[in-house]
Amino acid sequence: MEIKQAAKDFFVNQDIRSQAIADLAEIIEIPSVASAAEGIYPYGKECAKAIDKAAELAQKYGFATENHDYHCMSVLFGEGEEEIGIVCHLDVVPAGDGWSVDPYKLTVLDNILMGRGTHDDKGPFIQALYTLRFFKENNIKLPFRVRLILGSDEEVGSSDLDYFVKVRKPPMFSFTPDSEFPVCIGEKGILAAEVQFGDLPENILELQGGTVTNAVAGKAYAVVKTEKALLPAENIFVFDCDKGVKIEAVGKACHAAMPENGKSAISMLLGYLIDNGILPQESYFGFLRTATEEYLGNSLGIAASNADFGYLTCVGGVIEVRNGKVVMHFNIRYLPDDDYRVIMANIQKSVEPFGGKAVVAEQSNGYFVSADDNKIKALTDACESVLGIECKPYTMGGGTYARWLPNTVAFGSAIEAERNYLGSERGNAHQRDEYISVKELFAGMEIYSQALANLAELF
Repeated sequence: MEIKQAAKDFFVNQDIRSQAIADLAEIIEIPSVASAAEGIYPYGKECAKAIDKAAELAQKYGFATENHDYHCMSVLFGEGEEEIGIVCHLDVVPAGDGWSVDPYKLTVLDNILMGRGTHDDKGPFIQALYTLRFFKENNIKLPFRVRLILGSDEEVGSSDLDYFVKVRKPPMFSFTPDSEFPVCIGEKGILAAEVQFGDLPENILELQGGTVTNAVAGKAYAVVKTEKALLPAENIFVFDCDKGVKIEAVGKACHAAMPENGKSAISMLLGYLIDNGILPQESYFGFLRTATEEYLGNSLGIAASNADFGYLTCVGGVIEVRNGKVVMHFNIRYLPDDDYRVIMANIQKSVEPFGGKAVVAEQSNGYFVSADDNKIKALTDACESVLGIECKPYTMGGGTYARWLPNTVAFGSAIEAERNYLGSERGNAHQRDEYISVKELFAGMEIYSQALANLAELF
């Protein structure tokens, strides 16, 4: 059987398409935001409901399932000791405000399917499940078993996969549809470094910037005591308040993996305070002003680059006051071959003259696979076959399940031409009005079907 045409015929069938959208609607209805453990549910009842619903959907189509104590679950297809894995997650980030539709009700609008998790990562779960349906219902055997792994903790810490490798042997090769097509052959390492400086100066009553450590700060503010007449400036707003004068800076937030798209409100705020004589330039505030203005790590003495990944990035995402001390949080996306301990040593050396003390808050290794690897070529060829365009493997600064499971790469399921129908601030993963397009949903199924067929030729 010619897989490409058979898959196209299967996924163009209106009954299949209607069933897939209906199944997606059922899983979207569950607000599966990971939370504190509740009894036997390590990530809360809603994530457990998503696991149960996914098992129900898989069993409806005749697949065997395994519940790994609600940390994650597996859907199994085929036979054999060797396994190919597809790794998705059923947990989502909170919906947040500003949606034009109910985030937990699938909305079909023209050519897009809107709802929290449609793109990240419940839509990809449906793609993977229907890929298995294609092989099963067409009686196509593969020389390996496919294990569809569905996690519940990707958005928080991926401890679900830590549990999985304790109870099951990882597949010999896996891909996670939690990024973009074509194949991501490498992710930078991620290092969260926390630097504690000295006491907050007496004339600064409050200081806060950023909301999450893995993003360029979009907003920052300070409340100061001063006799000076402070004037507003570009994207700097000044207000009188009960305690003194409040200064707010508005920058441009963006993900720490792509800091070139943002502008740090922390750097803007510190710059304003220094330029107006509220804070001294020759202090750790002057150092932080520069360190948050640039994103290559030059200020921290950690700049690096190579041909495969480009440059290391370093974002000062949050500044806060803790127990009277100023604390700066840096998020660093570093080259996988570099040792994070050396990076930390260089940071400490850079902040020591300003009384800073650096500690590791979080760290995870990156990965890199050669584009010439036969398995990577199998995925790449599948992508090119279905999309009809050149699909060159890429590397990125973002993090997926691929870094948590051996022999795993990120592969889809976003298609660049199908993104940003709603503009840059809506529709994508973690944004309001998150969507997957109808084309993405079913083209992804075709790509994954061809990819498994291509991999089968290697074994």
